[in-house]
Amino acid sequence: MFSSDMPFHDRTMRVMPRTALILFAIGRDRPGIVDRITGLIFQSGCNLEDSRMAILGGEFALIVLLTGRPEDLRKVTEELPVLAKGLELSVQFKETVAGPEARKGLEPSMRYRIRAVAMDHPGIVHKVAHVLSEHGVNVAQLDTSLSLAPVTGAPVFSLEIEAEVPAEVTVKALRGQLLHLAEAENIDLEIKAED
Repeated sequence: MFSSDMPFHDRTMRVMPRTALILFAIGRDRPGIVDRITGLIFQSGCNLEDSRMAILGGEFALIVLLTGRPEDLRKVTEELPVLAKGLELSVQFKETVAGPEARKGLEPSMRYRIRAVAMDHPGIVHKVAHVLSEHGVNVAQLDTSLSLAPVTGAPVFSLEIEAEVPAEVTVKALRGQLLHLAEAENIDLEIKAED
């Protein structure tokens, strides 16, 4: 695999990208979906590396990153549509790579977590995302939820973002603009650097 004349430290530092597959699936929520899909992934010899799963309305949606040998990933793409049909799920696949090489070439950044809570009203996600975009900040993960306030029953919107802030961005200016938006929109917002 490695040339014998390559110094040992160079051989150990190289990290090859791994063959990977992103699986998207959505369908009517019911018990057993996760069990059946993860069972097929396991039996195919693949590894589930990262996933997001949620009930949205009455639908169950999942996004899964799988790694494995090309022949094992191919087995998943051949067998999962049959399983999905029985579960009344729509599925799609997207080839990709995993590991450190997957994001090679991106500018250095620092991770920040942004949390926001407000009485629900349209535009909260867009307005926060717009401020981030203006500063060149990448949204790595975004989760939202709607719940009811305990006493009044009023709808309360919660937002959590994992953001990648480029090294050249002035965090004080970004924080100031986010807090200005929070005041204008009556949002309780905090931004903290990841440990």
